[in-house]
Amino acid sequence: MLIPKEKPYLAGLNSYYLNIDKFVEHLQGEIGSGCLYCQAVDQELLIYFDERDIVRVVIQQNGESAWGSQGLDPVIQSLSKKSFQVTIYYLNPSSIFFWGQMPSFQRAKIRLQSTDISLPNLILRLQKKKFSGFLDVNLQDRDDGAILFFHQGARRVGSYSWGKGGGSSSDSDYSRFLDMLQTNIATYSIGQFKDESAEQLESAPQDPSNDSGKEQYLSDLGTAIKEFMQLYIQVVRKKYKVDPLVPLKQKFLDHIEEYPVLDPFRKLYELNPDGTVEFAGNVPREEIAAGIVDCAWKVVEDNNLQKKFRKAVAGWDYRAALEERGIGVER
Repeated sequence: MLIPKEKPYLAGLNSYYLNIDKFVEHLQGEIGSGCLYCQAVDQELLIYFDERDIVRVVIQQNGESAWGSQGLDPVIQSLSKKSFQVTIYYLNPSSIFFWGQMPSFQRAKIRLQSTDISLPNLILRLQKKKFSGFLDVNLQDRDDGAILFFHQGARRVGSYSWGKGGGSSSDSDYSRFLDMLQTNIATYSIGQFKDESAEQLESAPQDPSNDSGKEQYLSDLGTAIKEFMQLYIQVVRKKYKVDPLVPLKQKFLDHIEEYPVLDPFRKLYELNPDGTVEFAGNVPREEIAAGIVDCAWKVVEDNNLQKKFRKAVAGWDYRAALEERGIGVER
């Protein structure tokens, strides 16, 4: 089950004392739209409602797939057999049908942590995969989190622990959450909507520390060198008044004898303005990547930015992707 991150409208109720039909009618008049989350030891129920109708009911037995209903009959049957803890969430009119009509989904078995990969980097990978689903993000050691929803790679809305109504498309809410992640470790749970390509889920990022095999998204050289360039650009741009790629390209020319593969006239690669590197067909990619990394460090050293750059690459997600190829990323 996926539950809104916002604080409940009501919590701590017991279904034993509720007439569910009458209670839903009462909530329709009091808050208009929302959901009831009913939890027992072996079963969970969700009842989505607006001010007039039951939008949808979702039932899930532990260890089984969830299924839906348009009426309360399955809920009433379950409530007659055992007691549930009941929590009510307010969902505003623009969010209720989004939640109530959410496709079925499958969660990835392995959870990631922000120490494995930063949230912006993880989102970048999901965007490239045209991912449709959600990221359920929980901060450790504090009662905060968010659910970020995606459609075809685009981040749509978020359900935030400080929010109200179940869905915010505000960039300020997203930025606030990113700020929290700067000082708190977070855990990510990835959910793939089942009506999308199963291939996306199978290739969704998993735990990079898993010794059974490195995930391709951490091992891909092209992606790794691109991410290295992004770190380089961020650090050098703070001091350099010109494009950080200008001194880097000059370093390529200065060290052509050491790195002939970096000779721009050989057209073995293309360094784009955004820092991405495009390799030609059958070229020595690892030699090119090693030369780029070394020359980037030379620019950093020329500008006395070693300490800042060393800090940037110390916890970098793609470090292993270069180091496993013999390319040192730290000096």
